[in-house]
Amino acid sequence: MDGHSIAGMSTTRERVEDDFYATPTVATEALFRVETFEGNVYEPACGNGMMSEIIKKYNHCYSSDLVDRGYGQTNTDFLIANWTTVDNVITNPPFNLFQEFAEKSIEISKNKIALFGKLQALEGKKRATFMQNSPLKTVYVFKKRINPLRNGSPVDENEKPWASTMAFAWFVWEKGYTGEPTIKWLD
Repeated sequence: MDGHSIAGMSTTRERVEDDFYATPTVATEALFRVETFEGNVYEPACGNGMMSEIIKKYNHCYSSDLVDRGYGQTNTDFLIANWTTVDNVITNPPFNLFQEFAEKSIEISKNKIALFGKLQALEGKKRATFMQNSPLKTVYVFKKRINPLRNGSPVDENEKPWASTMAFAWFVWEKGYTGEPTIKWLD
């Protein structure tokens, strides 16, 4: 075998600590070319702040993370924290908690939610049912593969560069939206 499983995950490369796969700047910039967010933005999985710094170009941004990576409020578990409301949520959640982050974001957001995630978030009986019954308005699929940044860095010193075999998208929910979601493509 060549070191890759059928699902596209490397069988020779271990997952990074705490699943820290940062969103490349180009992916966050692409979101703001197609969406506007009225009011402030909360980024609850801010990592090292790469996404938050892009958000700050467009909106006031409050950032937190469960893990201390030197940015935002730390030791904050988004899923169990007692939130009132925020205007918008934009984040790249751990994939295994994608639906939970979406549900919590919908619960506390007044306007929009944008989650960066694997396109496969659309499949699976539980997630698909959730998506069908949520105010999911638009799924923006990247035409070109996006490589999440392992440990917040494009290349670890002891590794060769890698290319993702996974497709990523922005999933955008809008409070009050009813109807079928639209699929659009991002350059």
